[in-house]
Amino acid sequence: MDNKTNNLSHKSIRLFTNNTLERHLLIKIDGEDYHYLKNVMRISSGDELFLFNGIEGEWKSKVVQITRKYIKLEILHKNREQINYTNIECFFSPLNNNRHNYIIEKLTELGILSFTPVLTSYCNIRKFNQSKAFLRGKEAAEQCGLLQVPNVNEMIKFNELLKQEFKNKILIFFDEESPLKNPIEIINSLKGKKISFLIGPEGGFSDIERASILELNNVVRLSLGSRILRADTAAIVSASIIQFTFGDI
Repeated sequence: MDNKTNNLSHKSIRLFTNNTLERHLLIKIDGEDYHYLKNVMRISSGDELFLFNGIEGEWKSKVVQITRKYIKLEILHKNREQINYTNIECFFSPLNNNRHNYIIEKLTELGILSFTPVLTSYCNIRKFNQSKAFLRGKEAAEQCGLLQVPNVNEMIKFNELLKQEFKNKILIFFDEESPLKNPIEIINSLKGKKISFLIGPEGGFSDIERASILELNNVVRLSLGSRILRADTAAIVSASIIQFTFGDI
């Protein structure tokens, strides 16, 4: 394969970095990103890829050096201006077999960029690997063209959720026991307001938890239909409805 063809095969590689991005700047890529570029994508000197840091847009860069420990890139020019995404937070309960990482991946692809796991009464998972969850979201953002990676918070207890400040934003509570209504019509009435939404655990919420949620300020209770959905399915459907209504899909 000649170098020109090789460059074309790597033109869509995107990588998140914490580095400042500006023309002619040289940056080093190491760690897991180094392994991904060198051993998975098998990039070569002269290959081009895109970088973003969530602040300064997307920049084209070129590989100028490959060593056994790092890859050095030269920033060439800006490819896209930074986009300010709607800040929508998803509260969810961790799931068995790390299926919550699947939720973070798919919801990131849908443009949800803030996640907070909540420990509830019927939640079987007592530990949450924050770094693995962030990595799953980071990879999703890189692959789907976002210019920002998601914020994945530490797990909080249910009582801490109740202490969250919802005076200035709406909490959409997707509840399987909610009366059936058209969720799109209701969410459409919330345009212009800050939104967060809550997805329950596999066993649902306890009666005490449900009552406590409904006592919070600015809670909108919605149903996802007559079927009982798996928690990960419910998360994807919820995010899709919100983003479709807000015009981001």
